[in-house]
Amino acid sequence: MVYNHVIMRVLLIALALIAQAQSFPPPFPREGVTSLFENARIAVWDVSWLQRAYPTHHHIYDFTGVYYTDGDRVIVTNGRRSPNHSVAWDTFFLKRGITHSEEGASAQPLRGVFVEFKEDAASGAVDANPATPSFPAGAGKQIRDSERAVIWEFVPGPGVSAAPHRHTRDAVVASFKDGKPTVRFVPHGTVHADELTSGTDRVYVFEVK
Repeated sequence: MVYNHVIMRVLLIALALIAQAQSFPPPFPREGVTSLFENARIAVWDVSWLQRAYPTHHHIYDFTGVYYTDGDRVIVTNGRRSPNHSVAWDTFFLKRGITHSEEGASAQPLRGVFVEFKEDAASGAVDANPATPSFPAGAGKQIRDSERAVIWEFVPGPGVSAAPHRHTRDAVVASFKDGKPTVRFVPHGTVHADELTSGTDRVYVFEVK
């Protein structure tokens, strides 16, 4: 009887937490955030943390991304305030289910490009073709490999050369120039020579699993 009582209590707490999470809105859209691209698989956002308190929200999707400025914010979880400093060109991957609120805390806002995965899990599909080298064909630097995406970084300069390649996965290409992001979607099976890095400061490619 005691065991059953404990199980029932745990289930009631879990259901209460689920109901609480469902009562909060998703993180985006909100003030300081711009939609960059969306299709059936992903949503891409240009996110800024302005000097203000944002309402509590619940992340309903796994998400990844890259910050493109330095900046500060305060993350509030269950009443606990955690000051946080992020650095430009750091990347991240987080699982859905997070519920918190945030406050921008620097005069120059922290900014980042977020990629949300709208599917519950990775598809696992790879569109390979031995006749064409697979992306990145020797260029770029792999900087993160998570269960939902592989992130590659391209910094234009000597030694960075273009080579024909085939994208075996859908990819989000985020280009940065003069502090502004531009995003495009490259479907799997695309064959081309480069990621249009010329004239940019940096390019990040998110291969969607």
